[in-house]
Amino acid sequence: MPPMHHTPLHANHTGLKAKMTDFTGWDMPLSYSGSLDEYRAVRTAVGLFDVSHMGRFMAKGDGIPFLQRLTTNDIEALTPGQAQYSMVCNNDGGILDDVFVYRLADDRFLVCTNASNRQKLWEWFQHHDDRGLITNGVICDQTTTMGQLAIQGPKSKDVLQQCTGNTLPSLSPRGCVESEILGTHGIISRTGYTGEHGYELYLPARDLPQVWTALLEAGSSAGIKPCGLGARDLLRLEAGFLLYGNDISEDSTPLEAGVEWVVAYSKPYFIGKDAILKQKDTGIARKLIAFEMLQTAVPRHDYPISSGKQNIGIVTSGNFFPLRQQGIGMGYVKTPFSKLGTKISVTIRCRSIPAIVSKPPFHKKK
Repeated sequence: MPPMHHTPLHANHTGLKAKMTDFTGWDMPLSYSGSLDEYRAVRTAVGLFDVSHMGRFMAKGDGIPFLQRLTTNDIEALTPGQAQYSMVCNNDGGILDDVFVYRLADDRFLVCTNASNRQKLWEWFQHHDDRGLITNGVICDQTTTMGQLAIQGPKSKDVLQQCTGNTLPSLSPRGCVESEILGTHGIISRTGYTGEHGYELYLPARDLPQVWTALLEAGSSAGIKPCGLGARDLLRLEAGFLLYGNDISEDSTPLEAGVEWVVAYSKPYFIGKDAILKQKDTGIARKLIAFEMLQTAVPRHDYPISSGKQNIGIVTSGNFFPLRQQGIGMGYVKTPFSKLGTKISVTIRCRSIPAIVSKPPFHKKK
């Protein structure tokens, strides 16, 4: 069995007595004070996440047309200081990964990948690199040399300002900038996986422990809490964000997943475009929906979805929404049952529990 991967903050997590878990080969904190406590901190104050297990690729110069060819969205539409959500698809339109692409300068981009897909995606990049871009360092994997933190919640700006000497740039959502943070040079972006106001910090791996500690100290009066994967999953589901391996995979396309807005049909070419266009013409047989339970019950991954006595789909993500005391989830259903307001049922412990197709996000920010 291969050894577990550790982020630069592993000693910090164990020092805080975090409950650790194996997440796709990474020894990561599941929770510290409890997932629900950490969830509340993000919704009402501020939470700090170690997300250094994510993959980070840098591209410059000739690597930009390469990225344009491998991603579904239009990276040329970005101006320096902007980021976008995108997909990397295979030739059949199946989703290899969902990624965030940051344009740092006219000729420099950062791509953030899922931890579970980093190696697969890097091999995909290598397979399609017919110009030696990777060999020549035009595209490089900086996952091990660059760390990543997420500070999220309504008080995240106040805390981060303390650590940037009150020189925190004003960033619009999905904005990004290179800046000094506690004496180290890095990237600050208005992105995150919680649906709250927040930031992600990309920093040299060697400097991550000191920044982590400083942020926790600066945020102590604001009620900051270190947060683990348990809170992160609940927060992202409430925000309606997709989880790779559950809600999307190589067996699903952007059209089926309901994210056609990340597909730039105007681009002359990207891998998977022909297959996605064909599916658009013929129509999709199934579609990812969000739903709310109409009785007290918690849906979970792989629970059956039905309409009457007809099996129409399966739950991909489910959890309990604390603020509304209600079960929520996402799942694939046959397309005719995907319209908002459609009554469906989820089978939970051999019981058919009523639910309704709803529009994400479940949590509406004030």
